[in-house]
Amino acid sequence: MMELVLSLVLAHLVADFMLQTGKSCKDKKERHWKSPHHYVHALFVFGLSWLVSWDVCFWWGALMIGVAHLGIDIWKSYRKDEVVWFGLDQVLHLLVIAGVAYAWSRCHDWSLPFGIELRHVAVVVALLVCWKPANIFIKLMLKHYSVNMPKDKESGFNAGALIGTIERWLILIFVCMQRYEALGLLIAAKSIIRFGDKETAKTEYVLAGTLLSILIAVLAGMMVIGCD
Repeated sequence: MMELVLSLVLAHLVADFMLQTGKSCKDKKERHWKSPHHYVHALFVFGLSWLVSWDVCFWWGALMIGVAHLGIDIWKSYRKDEVVWFGLDQVLHLLVIAGVAYAWSRCHDWSLPFGIELRHVAVVVALLVCWKPANIFIKLMLKHYSVNMPKDKESGFNAGALIGTIERWLILIFVCMQRYEALGLLIAAKSIIRFGDKETAKTEYVLAGTLLSILIAVLAGMMVIGCD
């Protein structure tokens, strides 16, 4: 069952974060159920979920995931851009995936095709989680706790997002290799770089973002290790 769950989560991450643009998300937020982007996105979710199953008969499972995804996204379009709604949205999607995978595994034997191992899928899932989903979550979390973004960062979040993504990928690699001393050196090096900064707001912003980055990357690394 875990193989199918992770495969479907991979399809979800690609559809929800890699194939959506800021323009489409804005349109969904403004027009709600009237936005055609909702239905195109649901088709992508359906297609990718069916594709990763490598089973023609899984069309009904993929359809259930796609329809549920559509309903959840329309519901979320009426909510504010806050971390609690972002988190609940993702939890609901994952519960649907887990439920479909459980129902399918009760009736069918399923395994990863082409000799792919569970660890390989887990690594790709972890890399994707440490990319866009982590950036969005951290940004919303800092906003929720009123950790003010420095003025010189307001128009340059993409640079911070890139740095944070690379940082999380490095931490993920170190955790998967169980090289915790290298992880400690990375954290210490970043602390030294920021040590001379006299701006309290900027220091708090970077520190909070860094700690959240470390937490996400370490949890993702532990998930990969658990799939060995």
